[in-house]
Amino acid sequence: MGNKPPSKTDRRGALRLALAAAVAPSLTWRHANAQAVPGGLIDPPARPMAYQRILTRDLIDGNSFSVARIFTVEFQRFSGGFMVHGRQDDVSVNAPRQLAQFAEIESSRDESDMFPLALDPFGLILSRDRQASPCESVEQAIERTLAALSDQQLGREERDSLQIFVASLHAAGQSITAHLPVDLFAPSSSTRCDEHSIALPDGGQGRVTTRFGGERDDTTGLMRVASREIVTEVDNSRRTTSESWNLAPA
Repeated sequence: MGNKPPSKTDRRGALRLALAAAVAPSLTWRHANAQAVPGGLIDPPARPMAYQRILTRDLIDGNSFSVARIFTVEFQRFSGGFMVHGRQDDVSVNAPRQLAQFAEIESSRDESDMFPLALDPFGLILSRDRQASPCESVEQAIERTLAALSDQQLGREERDSLQIFVASLHAAGQSITAHLPVDLFAPSSSTRCDEHSIALPDGGQGRVTTRFGGERDDTTGLMRVASREIVTEVDNSRRTTSESWNLAPA
């Protein structure tokens, strides 16, 4: 409110940062399995539990896009560990007006198909079904958003970069959803940190830093709370994608 509008140079830096952030999730997952260290055995309760996941992503203009989902989950023992079954109970989306189409799609999307998840006796994720490809309605939302961007008073280079970013926004969200930390349900008490250099589409360089950690319940050995933060740095600018999870009796 009353702030000086960003210069063209600043906006280009922000666009490059957004592009870097869009490819960050796939990089951060590549090393997750190698870094996870199993702790003690888990002892899930027989009763259902409430599992919540919140994803928040910084946008180019300083706003953010966040999606919160609540699931009811149950742990069932099998010979190799535990199978986690779940269903989505609720979803809420907070998004700026220009991304209303994405908000509408996210509000109507049911992510129950991320379950079942197989855990080993230490709580590490063994396997999971892959997310389905974006449905036609998502593609239509992307097209409508890109059409709206075309009407804005932007230079061609900026408009093309914005279009790439908007298209990447949903893909990046899908990527984060698809790649849960392997030790999400039994995280270490110490924070895990990982850094990578990345090549940007315009030939520049950026850096991605990922931090993941959580707290476990003393009785069950399961995650009580956990969080992952992905910080992308380009040209002395930063953008953050954050996820938080919690697991509690239903």
